[in-house]
Amino acid sequence: MEFYHGTTLSNARGIIENGFRPRGGAVWFTTQWNYAKNRAEQKARRKNGKPIVLKTELEIQELRTSLGNGKIQVRGGIVAINERLRVQLLQSNSFELLACPMALAKWINHQVGLYSHNGLSQNHWGVVRLAHWMNNRMKSGTGNRIDWQEFFQKGRQWLPAFFDKISVSPERLPIQHLQNDTIAVRVCLETQERVLQPSKVDTPSEKAIADLSAANPKRRMRGLRSLEKLGTEELFDWCVLHLEDESVDVACNALRIMCRCDDGYIAPILPYAESKNRRIRAGALAALAKHDFDDTQRWFERGLKDPAACVRMEVAKLLPTLDRIAHQDLFDIARHDPNPVVKRLAKKRH
Repeated sequence: MEFYHGTTLSNARGIIENGFRPRGGAVWFTTQWNYAKNRAEQKARRKNGKPIVLKTELEIQELRTSLGNGKIQVRGGIVAINERLRVQLLQSNSFELLACPMALAKWINHQVGLYSHNGLSQNHWGVVRLAHWMNNRMKSGTGNRIDWQEFFQKGRQWLPAFFDKISVSPERLPIQHLQNDTIAVRVCLETQERVLQPSKVDTPSEKAIADLSAANPKRRMRGLRSLEKLGTEELFDWCVLHLEDESVDVACNALRIMCRCDDGYIAPILPYAESKNRRIRAGALAALAKHDFDDTQRWFERGLKDPAACVRMEVAKLLPTLDRIAHQDLFDIARHDPNPVVKRLAKKRH
């Protein structure tokens, strides 16, 4: 099954070189390209980088067998894997990714059917020179205009023993032009290196993730709150993972924490805005009001007019974040609410 991982160009290079490494307790994948792209754009904004989406095939049962059931969590098209995963570069329309010796050597070895132990080294002078040439071209602003014919010409000049073995022509190169900024990789479970680590005291994040896997809903709620206190970068994704939790309390807790996340994506939340459970609907409408910058007015108005008082109160808590002049109509709705708590929230200042 196809899964996607949103990241930045610099991180993608590191992943090609060193594999996926758990950050914030896990490596994240989703079945939705748009979700991964959105998360990549948020990371790129924080780091002033370029968003990249990595595409791969994952067999969940195979992962459970290889890594152990406690290392993987799957819910609602989201997969969290608490294990390092080695990868192999397959397809890319991004020269920028190949413009480093490690990624370039791996790509060439894959094209000619060799492995790292018997193939081209990243330290080979031809690899270093080709990567250096690509970097120079991109720094001069012409990177997007490097065509495959030119790339092959330089490759045959500096690495003839390898490029002459690539049987296809540059026009029929087995690199697909996927969706913009999407790179295909393969997760290589068979080459996983298991290193036994000495026993040590669990870190706070490891304790929180252990709570998330517990059978007791209260422990799962505690795990999410602990990750929030730790400032985990992937907190929003952990919340998405628990939206389909069998416990309503856990799902509501996840939605409340989403409202406090700085970055978010509305697609995973949208179905819950129609929930018949008023607590879940309250959390979903509040989260949408917080994160849907293009349609804030809609979600606030819908929440403030909901027949359930708890829904109106949850959305009204976010009113102080709005400009009173620009959204005067929303404050007027809340001020005329029959519930005194909603009225007080409409008068609350920052």
